[in-house]
Amino acid sequence: MKQRAWGKFFRRLILAAAVAFFIAVVPLPGWTPATFLYWQVPATIFFFVVYMGKVLIDTILFPRQ
Repeated sequence: MKQRAWGKFFRRLILAAAVAFFIAVVPLPGWTPATFLYWQVPATIFFFVVYMGKVLIDTILFPRQ
């Protein structure tokens, strides 16, 4: 059985969560369009989930390359 790089996975998970949290709570200037404000958090969560899925699939299917 091949060794999985779980440490690398968790480092990427923590880094991506920190970036997503920062993007979701970053103070925005007053002139920011309302459309952007409405979609900021859902878009951040979507990209976070997609990236974590990619990292998890890479970790499981392609161990220690």
